[in-house]
Amino acid sequence: MALHKDEAIILLKRAYGESDRIIHLFTLGAGKVAAIAKGAGKSQKRFMNTLEPFNHIHVEYFEKHGRGMVRIENADLVAANDGIETSIRKACAAAFFAEFVDRLTKEREPHAQLFHALKRLIDSVRGNDPTYADVLHHQLGMLETLGYHPNLDSCVYCGADMIRQKKVNFSGERGGVLCDACARSLPHRVCAEGTISGLISARTRCGGFDNRAVEREAQEIMESFITYHIDVDLRSYRLLKTTVF
Repeated sequence: MALHKDEAIILLKRAYGESDRIIHLFTLGAGKVAAIAKGAGKSQKRFMNTLEPFNHIHVEYFEKHGRGMVRIENADLVAANDGIETSIRKACAAAFFAEFVDRLTKEREPHAQLFHALKRLIDSVRGNDPTYADVLHHQLGMLETLGYHPNLDSCVYCGADMIRQKKVNFSGERGGVLCDACARSLPHRVCAEGTISGLISARTRCGGFDNRAVEREAQEIMESFITYHIDVDLRSYRLLKTTVF
């Protein structure tokens, strides 16, 4: 039985029996790890509220043969989720991204870039109520680290540079923008001017959307893109839509 020490962000916590807790950790060194915290529901002294969702911790855990559920031996708080509970918008955004990372990653696949992206998101919502542009910025960044980012820069079909073209043609099936020539023969959505540029601005955090209609269209584009290319039903997204969007 090997002892491991790592940094982790708590993605999920649920009861297991009367006193144990199942914890999903997203660790810096090992990626997603499913763990059990023995007696965490009975003794408040042992873990002292360190295993709450969205907390950033130093964790020590034992594992057998490098697979299966690990056992948390000790956890020390690095940064608490203080502030997130003050707003339903903050709580919903944090819950969405915790589920996003939990559902879109496999066990024991290290992903330091995604760990830091999730940490930045939690730090951000701890201090401020997120707007849709904020949520989109972090979502696009995480999609990029996972290799799912929509192509917003060049024609997704022929690869043509689109700097001089208005970006109004978006193919959810192809996963990005289309030049005018390719759009003549491929199914696509014709977007309002400013929708694609708004997505690009949100990605780089250089601005937001011109109006609510454009923002809503960007939201619809991202929903269809996620549905087609990732096919994961994120339960927390429905609540996020009602509070942030």
